[in-house]
Amino acid sequence: MNRVVRHSDAVVDVNPSDLALEIVRLMQGFSVEITPAEIVRPRVHPPNLPPDCRVYVPWIAGSRFEDNLRAAVRVRDMGLVPVPHLAARAIGGTGELDRMLSALATEAGVDHAMLIAGSQHEPFGDLTDAMSALSSGLFERHGWNSLGLASHPEGSPGISEQALKASLRAKNAYADQSAMCLHLVTQFCFSGASVVDWERKSRADGNRLPVHIGLAGLASLTTLIKYARNCGVGPSIGALTRQGSGLLKLATGVKPGEVVVAAARARLADPNSRFERCHFFPFGSLDATLAWGLAVARGDFKLNPDNTDIVL
Repeated sequence: MNRVVRHSDAVVDVNPSDLALEIVRLMQGFSVEITPAEIVRPRVHPPNLPPDCRVYVPWIAGSRFEDNLRAAVRVRDMGLVPVPHLAARAIGGTGELDRMLSALATEAGVDHAMLIAGSQHEPFGDLTDAMSALSSGLFERHGWNSLGLASHPEGSPGISEQALKASLRAKNAYADQSAMCLHLVTQFCFSGASVVDWERKSRADGNRLPVHIGLAGLASLTTLIKYARNCGVGPSIGALTRQGSGLLKLATGVKPGEVVVAAARARLADPNSRFERCHFFPFGSLDATLAWGLAVARGDFKLNPDNTDIVL
């Protein structure tokens, strides 16, 4: 029977200075998801973000493509890199996808995207999942450089573990013959052990794609539980809420330091680790999340006494 490998097992004796440097390396170049509604508000201008920072623009169920296009233009005008989500099942077919990619490239200078299947069960057109959109060849035809693809360390509602594994193998096979750079963006969860264990198992199963670790922002308990339930993040949030101290942490906003430290430990322990950088889902806590992320990326933090969490 496979044992769940806890992040504390990854490095038994770790030099705190080496660990801190690895945390900074992992956090530098982090990306962040900001909704179209937040982006187009006149007051919004994420502070002090480097010009190569990637801002992911999510596809909100029931929204129009024009909303995402306008938000992508606004991100580019901020001097940042727009990465719009494209939800395959919500697109009316390859012809519509072709028009979307052309508009994003022409109007917003986009050559990166986050490609997902989408939350709706029945597709609007002939694109049934991310692989069907990839296989259209349209991204290469439009000269796109990079695509993010979803991955799920704690599973996904309605999708079997075997189906998730098959999808990941197909994405790796596609990457082998495509000129684009593909990477995985994980769903957020609250357990470093879960993320590290998933990365090892997926690599053993053939994953060679870089992994961008999804981190929940510093949102409230109510907000985090709502998104966790919708996204199938039950196991790790359940472990937190079963503990009084964990509940208190959730009530004041969960800081993702434990997950970041676990990933940094895993990279120190294994040079073949596919962890590359971090990606934030702020869930309405954009300012606090960015302040935390920028401080850690600068190295303005300490480690807790047992070197398993970040203290600002």
